[in-house]
Amino acid sequence: MLRFAEEILVLVLDEGRGELAPSLPTRSLDLALAGAVLMDLALEDRIDTDLDRLMLVDSTPLGNDILDPSLAEIAQDGRSRDTGYWLGRIAGRGDEIRRAALARLVERGILRSEAHGLLSLVPAVSRSRRYPAVDGQPVEEARLRIMRILFSEDVPDPRDIAIIALANACGVFRTILSPEERAQVRDRIDLLKNLDLIGRTMSLAIEGIETPDEPPPATRRPREIPVVPGLPLLGNGLAMRKGLVTFLARQYRELGPIFRIRAPGRRFVCIAGPEAANFLTSHGKTVFRSLEPMADFHNQMDSSRSILTMDGIDHVTTRKAQARGYAVRVMRDRSQEVVGITRGEIGEWPVGEPFEALPAFQNVIAEQMGHMMAGYSPEGYTRDLSTLLGGLLLSAATVPHVMRLPRFRRARERARELARAVLAHKRKAGPRRTTPDFIDLMLELRDSDPQLLPETNLPLTVLAPYMVGLDTTASTCSFMIYNVLKRPQLMERMTAEADALFDRGRVTAEGLKELDVSRRVAMETLRLHPVSPAVLRTTANSFEFAGHRVPAGTQVMIGTAVGHTLEEYFPEPERFDIDRYTPARGEHRQRGAYAPFGAGNHRCLGGGLVPVQLALTMATILRELVLEPLAPDHALRVRSFPTMQPVRFRIRVLRRRAHSGATTP
Repeated sequence: MLRFAEEILVLVLDEGRGELAPSLPTRSLDLALAGAVLMDLALEDRIDTDLDRLMLVDSTPLGNDILDPSLAEIAQDGRSRDTGYWLGRIAGRGDEIRRAALARLVERGILRSEAHGLLSLVPAVSRSRRYPAVDGQPVEEARLRIMRILFSEDVPDPRDIAIIALANACGVFRTILSPEERAQVRDRIDLLKNLDLIGRTMSLAIEGIETPDEPPPATRRPREIPVVPGLPLLGNGLAMRKGLVTFLARQYRELGPIFRIRAPGRRFVCIAGPEAANFLTSHGKTVFRSLEPMADFHNQMDSSRSILTMDGIDHVTTRKAQARGYAVRVMRDRSQEVVGITRGEIGEWPVGEPFEALPAFQNVIAEQMGHMMAGYSPEGYTRDLSTLLGGLLLSAATVPHVMRLPRFRRARERARELARAVLAHKRKAGPRRTTPDFIDLMLELRDSDPQLLPETNLPLTVLAPYMVGLDTTASTCSFMIYNVLKRPQLMERMTAEADALFDRGRVTAEGLKELDVSRRVAMETLRLHPVSPAVLRTTANSFEFAGHRVPAGTQVMIGTAVGHTLEEYFPEPERFDIDRYTPARGEHRQRGAYAPFGAGNHRCLGGGLVPVQLALTMATILRELVLEPLAPDHALRVRSFPTMQPVRFRIRVLRRRAHSGATTP
C-alpha cells in the first residue's frame, strides 16, 4: 500500500508536462504533503489528533523515510501543540518529503524520472492505470480512483475519502479539474470530505492556517539591487573573462546572492549561489524563458530554435525524446565500443613527444559521440566543429558579428556538410536494430511531429551531440588528466582500478559501477571546472529573490556553480579532494551546492552520461598508456570565455602498456 504522500504526488502529476501540478502553489503542495504525513502517522497509531491537540501515542520509528523524520520531530518537541502548528512545521520540510516520496514511487516501478526531473508514469502503469502488485492485488492509481469517486455514486474507500478531503483543502482540484468539472462535483466533495474523521481534521486544520498578510506591492519600497563597479564601456567584461565563477563568487560574498553586472552592450541582473540554483529548479519554468539569450545562436545556423530555446510543452516533448539518446544506459550498453574507439584514437598519440591535450581529447570524444549518437564518424570535421561552436557562442554572448569572419563562415559550411552526410547515412542505413540512437530518435520525432522539429532545424539538431562533446566533455577530460598527473598516488589508484576492470574481460555495466575512484575524480574535476557555470535567461514574469524584485523583461544571469567555491559547503574549496563524494561526507548532496551541469528544467541532458564517459575514457587511457607526471606546482592556464578550456596544456606518453599489465618501452 502506498503512503498518502505518494498518492498525492500521483494525483497531481501532469503527465503532459512531466511535472507536479505546475499551477499548484508550492505552499499548497507542501501543506498537502504535511497533511498526508500526519494522516499516515495517525493510521499507524503513532499520533492522535483533533482540532485542539495533536498527541504523541508511540514514538517507535516505522522504518519509513517519508514518515519517520516528522515522527521524530513531534517526539522531540514534547509540548502540547494543535494540528495546525504541526501542519505548518512539517510543510517547511515539503521538499524533503517530496523527494522521499518520489524516490519510493520510482523504486516501486510506478514513476520514472527522466531527463533530470521530468516525471512520468511507467508505461505499464500508464496503460493499465494500476500500480504494480505490492502485498496483494494491484491497486488502481490515485487519479483514476479519485475521479471515478467524484463523478459517480460509487461507495469510496475511507482512504480515498481522506485523500479527497486533503486535496480539496489544499486546492488540488482547482489545478486538475476545469471550472465546469468543479461545479459538477462540488456537492459530492462537500458530502465526502466530512465522512472521514482524520481527513476532516486535516482539512479543517489546513483551512484554519492563516497566511500572514503582505503589504500591497504599491506600498512597499523596492530595495535597490546592488551594482558591481566596473570599467567604462567594458563594465565587468574583463573580470568575467578571467574567470566567471571566481568573479561571481566574489560578488556573492561581498554583495549577497543578487547584484547587477555589465558587459559590453549587455546588462544583467545576476542571481548566484545555492539559493539561485534552488530558485531556478523550483521556479524557473514559470518566471524565465530561454529564447532571447540564444536566439542569435540559432539564426546563424538558419534554425528557428532548438531544445536550448524551447519552453513549455514543446521543451518537455523534445527533452523526453532527446533524453533517451543521452541516457546513462547508452554508455553502459555500448561501453565495449567506446573502449575500442578510445584505444584507436590514443593509439595515434606520439610516444616521448609532448602534445596538446585538448585537441587530442576532442578527437577521442568526437569519435565516441559520433558513433554512440549517430553511428557516423566526424573524422576530418572535428576542428571545424570546434571553430564553429566558439564562433556561435561568441556571437550569442558579446560579439554579434563574429560569424562574418571567413574562418567561422568556412567552419559553418563544413559543419553543414557533416550534417548532410549524417542524415544521408541514416536515411540509407535506417535506425539501429536494437536500441535507437540519438539521431534515430530525432528523425522519429521529426516524422511524428514535423511542426515541432521541422526539416530546417534538423542540421543543428544533428550537430548538437558532436559539438556538445567538443565543448564540454573534451575540456573536462583535459582538466581531469591534469589533476591526475599532478598526483602520482591518485594516478596509481586509478590505474589499479582500470586494470581490475579490464582484467575481467569485457567491460560490463556492473564493472563500470566499480570505477569508484575514477568517478569521484570526475566529480571533483567537474566541481572545479563545471560544464555550465552559469545560464542566461529572460524574465518572463516578475519575481522576488532575496528581498529584491526583478521585473519582467530583465536579462538574468544565474550563477548555478557559485556554490562549488563556498567554504560553508565545500571546506577548503580550492583543494582537489575526491573524498568529498564518499558516503561519509557527501558534500555534493547539499541542496543547490553542486550543479556542474546547471540546474532546472534546462539542466544539461548529459549530466548522467558524462561522468561515466569520463571515468571509462580515463580508465582506458591509464590501462593502455604510462603518462608523464606533472610537477605538483605546475600551474594550468585556463580560458573562461566563451567556454572554460585549458590553454596550451601539453601531456607526454612515456610508454605503452601491454594488456597483461606490464609496461613496454
